[in-house]
Amino acid sequence: MDVGVQQSVRAARLLCSTHAWQMITFRGRAQDIAVLCEAVLDELIERVDTSTQIMPGLRLPFAPARSNGAADALEPTQPCMCCAHIDRMEKNYIQTIATYFGEADMQEAYRVSEGLCLPHFRMLLRMLRDPALAKTAMEVQLHLWRLLKDELTLFLHRTSTNNIDEPIGAEADSWRRAIMQLAGDDDVFGLRRGEDKS
Repeated sequence: MDVGVQQSVRAARLLCSTHAWQMITFRGRAQDIAVLCEAVLDELIERVDTSTQIMPGLRLPFAPARSNGAADALEPTQPCMCCAHIDRMEKNYIQTIATYFGEADMQEAYRVSEGLCLPHFRMLLRMLRDPALAKTAMEVQLHLWRLLKDELTLFLHRTSTNNIDEPIGAEADSWRRAIMQLAGDDDVFGLRRGEDKS
């Protein structure tokens, strides 16, 4: 019900698809969601109503050549507020890793972890100003990727038709972990979210 939230939601044309659909799981909040949707629809109706009064063919300043004034008026003027919050938090977490990466405890914690997903690892490399620390991070991540690749190879070997009777161990979910390492966790990097912000 906060006016600032409503203004942000109006400017973003609600939320990105991922976060908008997550609102459905907030039981007992249907009225709050309806208020936000009503605010966005008010904004869209006003924009389209204004656009129909503009002369046909008139484009907004600095609009692309294939621009359409009405379509441009419906574009979000702010990002999804949930995505923007996640972007800020991610940057803070990765910055913390980068700030303390020169310390032995942080490097050891990184070595015994599963590492970072590819988008977050790129962010870390961009934040590490010391080339020696960036080299250390790359060596550790490379080692972790090689271990994962070995597990994928073993999974493929054991699930091939020639080896169907071989038992499958820890490598059984290696293909899922590979997706997480390459693309990031489920619903973290959506279509409207940027990455590699520094």
